[in-house]
Amino acid sequence: MTAGPLLGLISGRLTAAAVLIAAFGGSLLVSAGLWHWLGPRMNQDRWIRPNYRGQPIVAVSGLVLLAASAIVVAITTGVIASLPEGDLEWAAYVPDQLALVARSPDSATIAGGIAALVLLVGFGWLGYRDDTRATPDGHHAASGFAGHVRRSLRQRALTTGMVKALGGGCVALVGVQIAQWGDPAKARYFAGTNPGDWFDPVPHLLGLGADPDAMWSLAALVRGAVIVALAANLLNLLDRAPGRATKAAAAWWLVGLVPAVLLATGATRPFDLGPEAANWAVWSAAAAGAAIGLLRSEFAELHMQGDTGVNPLGALLAMATVATYPPTVEWVVLGLLAVLNVASERWSFSRIIDAVPPLRWLDRLGSPYRDY
Repeated sequence: MTAGPLLGLISGRLTAAAVLIAAFGGSLLVSAGLWHWLGPRMNQDRWIRPNYRGQPIVAVSGLVLLAASAIVVAITTGVIASLPEGDLEWAAYVPDQLALVARSPDSATIAGGIAALVLLVGFGWLGYRDDTRATPDGHHAASGFAGHVRRSLRQRALTTGMVKALGGGCVALVGVQIAQWGDPAKARYFAGTNPGDWFDPVPHLLGLGADPDAMWSLAALVRGAVIVALAANLLNLLDRAPGRATKAAAAWWLVGLVPAVLLATGATRPFDLGPEAANWAVWSAAAAGAAIGLLRSEFAELHMQGDTGVNPLGALLAMATVATYPPTVEWVVLGLLAVLNVASERWSFSRIIDAVPPLRWLDRLGSPYRDY
């Protein structure tokens, strides 16, 4: 490798790492600051629920995570889109017949940023709706997916859990579609060349172009959406003790996504990482940083994120995984998430964690109210 490409490679990695660190640290500080300011103002009856010890605390601090994450996602999207081409390397797909309207780094970045915001807001709203419709003792009328299905059939009306499940699936489909196949630049091109045909840009915006080489696959779309929905629900299942969901999310981000930001900006891609890997590592850093910014006060049992926070956190981490890794890895992740979600219908994660000493120690680490 000559000096020029080597310097470019180093520059790209440093730039990506700098944006990643800034997104994580900025989101952490914003969420901690917002909680410090908003926490006392959130002590309202509609937001208070008992925690695992029966102590009344704020149960929707996930609103702070949503605000901090959305702010940092919007800022970093603008920053990344404004970087000189090559700073965060793009290996964008360019079909020969569409070379003039190829997916550009800035338009792809903006589409990804919009997808991240859709996932945050969509899953956050569904989670908030579920959190605020719990009974005053903090419980729902049904638990588990099977329980919600049975109750919905008995009362001939959807429970809040079923609304969240169905709505989450729809939000996941929209988010994955925008992130991986929606291309505003291509839609604008077709709108400009065919001003009389208002329908023509729509298939291209949705990734349904007629060209046989289009990067669209119904199987890939559904697979990605299922991964996002299952991950959001998995973090919800883990959110039964202070900091548990945040610790799981931090481990996912550190092990599965942080290395990708370096691998995705190099000439060698051992896992054939997608071109948006660096971007999504940054956007998932915004959610992970916001959750960790709330961790200290969550350990003090002043609040819990609730579905409002952990659902969008899981969705963003999953979307980052989908955008980063090839289909083989996605299938493995999908299988693991499916097994864990199904297992939760039969076994309690809390009991399993308590029965395994290393997991029990990690689960209680940092919490002053729980014995190690």
